Amino acid sequence: MKNIPHYSRFVICVCLFSVITFANIYWLQPLLPVLQHDFNITSLAANFAMSAPLLGMGLGLVIFASWSDAVGRCKILLAGSAIGVAISLALPLMDNYSVFLSLRFFQGMFLAVCPALAVPLLGEELRKSWLAGAVGFYIASNTLGGLCSRLLGGFSAEYFGGWQNGGLVIAGLTALLFAVVYYLLPEQRHFKPKPLKIGGSIKAFGQHLKRPQLLIIYVLIGLAFGTFVNLSNYLMMVLSDYPYNLPSDIRSMMFLTMLGGTTSSTFAGKFAKKHSQIAGIVVGICVMLLANFLMSWNSMFMMIIGMVLVAFGFFFCHANASTLVGRKAKENKGSAQALYSLFYYSGASIGVFFLEPFYQSMGWQGVLGATRMALAICIVCVLLYQWFGAHSKSHSHVTQ
Repeated sequence: MKNIPHYSRFVICVCLFSVITFANIYWLQPLLPVLQHDFNITSLAANFAMSAPLLGMGLGLVIFASWSDAVGRCKILLAGSAIGVAISLALPLMDNYSVFLSLRFFQGMFLAVCPALAVPLLGEELRKSWLAGAVGFYIASNTLGGLCSRLLGGFSAEYFGGWQNGGLVIAGLTALLFAVVYYLLPEQRHFKPKPLKIGGSIKAFGQHLKRPQLLIIYVLIGLAFGTFVNLSNYLMMVLSDYPYNLPSDIRSMMFLTMLGGTTSSTFAGKFAKKHSQIAGIVVGICVMLLANFLMSWNSMFMMIIGMVLVAFGFFFCHANASTLVGRKAKENKGSAQALYSLFYYSGASIGVFFLEPFYQSMGWQGVLGATRMALAICIVCVLLYQWFGAHSKSHSHVTQ
């Protein structure tokens, strides 16, 4: 395997890091009703099994992105991923839910090394002409890892008896993938260490947060991703109950609808070239709203169509929002993207607190109603973004 060209080994390893990362984060999502039953906990507590690692990932992204500039990408990628896989091996042994959640939080934090460092690593080691294609493979690996792990988790729990065995299957497979990465990962040739300046990083974060348009994009993506992830979480609980009563293997197949999001990024780029990123964000949010209304019909057919459209709309929005951050941040682009990721994952983590009261009082229709409110706020964010843009332009004309 080491006869594979240097640059190809980097691309393969980064893609495998991605599969390892998102497989270990998302395998539990179709099993939230099983956790609720086995640990005898509330629906809110069960959702923490997904919220905790996503919050940890948001914090880890900020930490490791800065740290790797000083010590190198590969060592941190290997160490963080190894700890993440080790925690997956330990999770099935936990019978205390508080300890379980703590481990999930730290797992998310250490697995944040991949989304924090993958693209910078490729950017340093590959020619510019190869970078776009390599990043495309990396993004596809994100989807592959998350989708396959949900399916494997659901089927393993159903046929091997319990979420613990599903977890062992995921942990075992990702441990094998890690062994391949450890063997295959080459030494970096183009890394140039920089002194770690915590004060400078904090100052850069503060400068970005003082820019109204950037802050609005951060809030918007937090709301959108929080809506996307938590809608899926509650859907698993709804489908496990009357009148659907679906087992975990069938529930997990609902995540095949995420394939609707794999094509939307390409469409988003083409749309933005003809129109603009902010228009693309509006289109994505409107598609999510349309899907929301379709899913209120409560038929399985409409659930499936709705989830396909939700995935398409969210990733259409996400692709344009992340590109817009890169355009709006004139300097310290790395810290601007790190803040974007922090709001992105924190929104998914905190969103459960917003949706839970609606779920308890009105069930699935309450979740859909709360989701509509969040998406309506996203539309308001777009209007505010446009207003601040027009205001800054008029102010610059006055001062000239």
